[in-house]
Amino acid sequence: MPVRLLGVECEYAFAAFDAQGGRVPDGRALEGLMRVAKATLPHLPDHLARGIFLPNGARFYIDVGGHPEMSSPECADPAEAVRYARAGDLILAGLIHGLMQQDAEVADVFLSLCNVDYSGSHATWGFHESYLTDAAWEVLATQLIPHLVTRILYTGAGGFNNLSSGLMFLLSPRVPHLATARSGQSTYRRGIVHTKNEPLCGGGWRRLHLLCGEGLCSERASWLKLGTTALVVAMVEGGLRPGDAVQLYSPPAAMRIVARDPECRAVVRLASGARMRALDVQRHYLAQAEAHANHSFMPSWAPEVCRGWRAMLDRLEGAPDSVADVLDWAIKLTLFKEQSRRRSVAWESVPNWSCVVERLSEARADPAAELIAEEVLRPRSPISGPVESITPYLRRKGLDWDGLGPFLELRKELYEIDMRFGELGQRGIFAGLDRAAVLDHHIAGVKGVKRAVSEPPAAGRARLRGALVRRLSGQGMRYQADWSSVRDHVERRLVDLSDPFATTATWQEPLTRLRSRQSLLLPQEWLARLTQRRS
Repeated sequence: MPVRLLGVECEYAFAAFDAQGGRVPDGRALEGLMRVAKATLPHLPDHLARGIFLPNGARFYIDVGGHPEMSSPECADPAEAVRYARAGDLILAGLIHGLMQQDAEVADVFLSLCNVDYSGSHATWGFHESYLTDAAWEVLATQLIPHLVTRILYTGAGGFNNLSSGLMFLLSPRVPHLATARSGQSTYRRGIVHTKNEPLCGGGWRRLHLLCGEGLCSERASWLKLGTTALVVAMVEGGLRPGDAVQLYSPPAAMRIVARDPECRAVVRLASGARMRALDVQRHYLAQAEAHANHSFMPSWAPEVCRGWRAMLDRLEGAPDSVADVLDWAIKLTLFKEQSRRRSVAWESVPNWSCVVERLSEARADPAAELIAEEVLRPRSPISGPVESITPYLRRKGLDWDGLGPFLELRKELYEIDMRFGELGQRGIFAGLDRAAVLDHHIAGVKGVKRAVSEPPAAGRARLRGALVRRLSGQGMRYQADWSSVRDHVERRLVDLSDPFATTATWQEPLTRLRSRQSLLLPQEWLARLTQRRS
């Protein structure tokens, strides 16, 4: 059975504060974080000079969006990928501690697996997935999309639509930031399938790079996300077309419908005109994976993932309560409802209040400005007209204006719960629930996280990259790494790691001679064209 390589990239929400609670400029704080990383971690600089490769084969860097990002090494199974994602969290937590020790101005640091920003920036942080494949691109994208749309039933991080001024709970707050089924963009008009061709390897392999997912705290949800998607990729490579019967009429619209339904009963429209529950779309993929689990094109861990997949879909029939101790979105929903109860705001009234707040925000000169109940309801309020026109709606819903203030306070508190849920370190809400042993999310295969901080995976080129980093670290800029090579700029030679399954690291001849030889091996068609120009 083939080895399947996969990996993840995690973008973290980041903010640093001084002793008075003031914000330390992000650029300054992030530069300090990278200095700590370079001073304390064995590493090789990457070829872009934005980050470093680590002894476990991973890459840490500051992304162009101004946030820390950790890319795992290439892993051979979903449990290993989750292990190295958790190892990345540990590495980052250590760097935060080092930053606060070395920079007297930085008294506190917030670093979190939060997926959306509620400050008004409308920002979203992603959790990207990479799957090694040689499948035909268009076929792969077509077969994957219905799975990606409906898998948010168990892979959603939970949270609120940060493009709305109201309080709209979603299984996946990333969904409002996905504009189309396919797109090559990563910062705007994002697609459910990312079409950018950046293989980072050779030999006819390509990297399926997905950015529609989110950072998760639950090991089980993370494992299922990676495992189920890898099995769909494997089936496509094996010549199957597992998504043909469940093609969607409008994938973005279907995804929005699924994201709004915490009872997991959402029905989506198929391209054929038929309608099907999102859960049953998942069961369709599962049935095919089970039927081929022991086939030669499937990985050895396929039966285990199929069992976990089936168990989760069965549990989701009773959602949200049946998954309230295992899936991120359902754990958060329980917390949100409890906080609403403490605030004496009926959870059932939240959609109605959200509608009111959206209408009030639209009526203001600056819709993004903070909404304060006392200002809105005072006699000479500039939006007294809209307030009067909304009053009959409130009465029909059994509400009155006295509830606006408590709702706005609740909104702030729920936003903070979401931001703090995935915070790294002891203060994180999920971490606290995990320590209290009230969750059921651990996967048996996700062990040895501390060892994964410094040791690379046993298979593939990540093992070689990690060993080279450990051996060559500490020599300034002489050696640099990227995903497919390690270069020696003094001897002008390289170790070629373009083969994802490389087992030996051999220094090749000086780069100048290599380029000279390559110039003699140009394609005949190119040489003919060049000769014609010269004549």
